[in-house]
Amino acid sequence: MPAASHPSKTPARIEQAGPGYRPATKAVLLALRPDGRVALLRRAQHPDRGQLDLVCRRLEAAEWLDEAACRGATRTLGILPGVPDIELSGLVHYRSEHGAGRLAAVFATQRWSGDPRNCAPKEYSEVVWADPGGPPADCRPLTHAVLNQYVAGTLYTSFALPEGGTEEDRRARPPRLNAGPQFPDRGPESTAREETTSAQTNTWGMK
Repeated sequence: MPAASHPSKTPARIEQAGPGYRPATKAVLLALRPDGRVALLRRAQHPDRGQLDLVCRRLEAAEWLDEAACRGATRTLGILPGVPDIELSGLVHYRSEHGAGRLAAVFATQRWSGDPRNCAPKEYSEVVWADPGGPPADCRPLTHAVLNQYVAGTLYTSFALPEGGTEEDRRARPPRLNAGPQFPDRGPESTAREETTSAQTNTWGMK
């Protein structure tokens, strides 16, 4: 039986949005080197200038999440990951400082073509390779939350950003995570990942 094609191969059809919860959504890609370090980007503009951000892009109309994650990596790091080479790592539901709901779908990969570099100098000042188990203190709150979730192997996390805090407040007080349920039966790769330390080099759940 031939393999099913990716939905992107089918004609795009934008459905009429009805009533309901429709948050802004980001697609995150954790690009991991063989030593386990992940690519982060230092912001060159406000808000949170100088803090470390995730490789991500907002989901566009008629775009699939995995495609958005690959697009973000190409746009900011200049690498070309393939959709078949990335895998869903988790989902983060969070609220901004003003209470607006947001979603972040997190993918991870160790496979891509090209050499990672800063391809968006107007937005970011440098690429930083960080240990997911011990990220720098100057990460943005969402960056901390996503890396904590990845290391823990939790599939769902929800949290609210501090209200009315300054950039300095957020650096000193990372968000409290409210981890969602974990799935107990995810195979031997999951067990291996749970046994890793902050010097994590394992890449559970990736092709």
